[in-house]
Order: sequence, then C-alpha cells, then structure tokens
Amino acid sequence: MWLTHFTVIALPLLLIPTAALLACAKWGIAALAGGVPADVKALLPEFTAAERRRGAVFSAIFLVTLLGAVFVATYTWIDGADASGLLQAFGMAFATFFAFCLIDLVVIDWGLVCWWRPSWIVIRGTEQAEGWGDYMFHVREQLSPKGLAAMFGLPAVIAGAATVTRLLL
Repeated sequence: MWLTHFTVIALPLLLIPTAALLACAKWGIAALAGGVPADVKALLPEFTAAERRRGAVFSAIFLVTLLGAVFVATYTWIDGADASGLLQAFGMAFATFFAFCLIDLVVIDWGLVCWWRPSWIVIRGTEQAEGWGDYMFHVREQLSPKGLAAMFGLPAVIAGAATVTRLLL
C-alpha cells in the first residue's frame, strides 16, 4: 500500500516542482547562481535588478510547489492509511523529499547541468568554466550540513503540519 501511494501519488506530484525548477533555471537563473562551483561563481556577471526579482519570483514558485507536493503526498497518505500518525507521515514526507533530491541530482544536476549543458542553463560569461562538469560538486552540496538539514528537517515539519491538519479536519 505504501509503495502504491508513493508511485501513484507522490512521484507524479514531483513533476510539478521539477517543472518549476526547470522554469527557474530558464527564466530566473539569478536565484540559482549562488549554488554553482567556485570557478563558475568567480565568472558570474552582475545580475540586473529585474533579473534578481525574476529569480526571486521563480525560486518562490519552486519552493511552494516542492513543499506543496510533499505536503499533499504526505497528507493523502496519512488520510488514507489505517494507522495514521507522525511517524508514518514523516516516512512518506521523507521518501517524497528524498525522491525529489534524487531527481534533482541525477536528472537535473548531472544530466542537464553537467552532461548536456544547454545554453539556457549556462550563465553568460561562464561558458569556459570547468565547474559546469563537476559531478561531485552536486553530491557534496546535497550532503553538506545545510543539505542534510533540509533533507531531514523539511519532511519533519511537513509531517507535523500534515498530521495536525489531519487531526483538525
């Protein structure tokens, strides 16, 4: 039952934040420019105020869609499960968030950024930087203290919110 919910509900929901992240990379790249290797960061141009605003809007859209997808997957899991509770909610929230981290790492970071490197991803003026092909940079970022805190902390908060929402409704 858990695996069915995860594959039928949670994974398809992750298409929404994945699309939002790709839109952010296309039209709001200024928001993602801070998370690039050092040699790319050294070559970054100064972004205009409009580019920074657009980046803030697209990154907010991405964050809302990611948190919303994890919340919906978690809430619908504990709403339909026989034994609901915080631990079950955390399990689904963590699995969904971890699945997104894998999609981000393998498909977007390694496949799109490191391997394919389309012109709409590579920031103007940084084309010659070796960091665009640094596969391990993305692993180190996800396994950094900040990345691990997000990987465990956000699902815990979302699980708590879904559990409280379930109890109140």
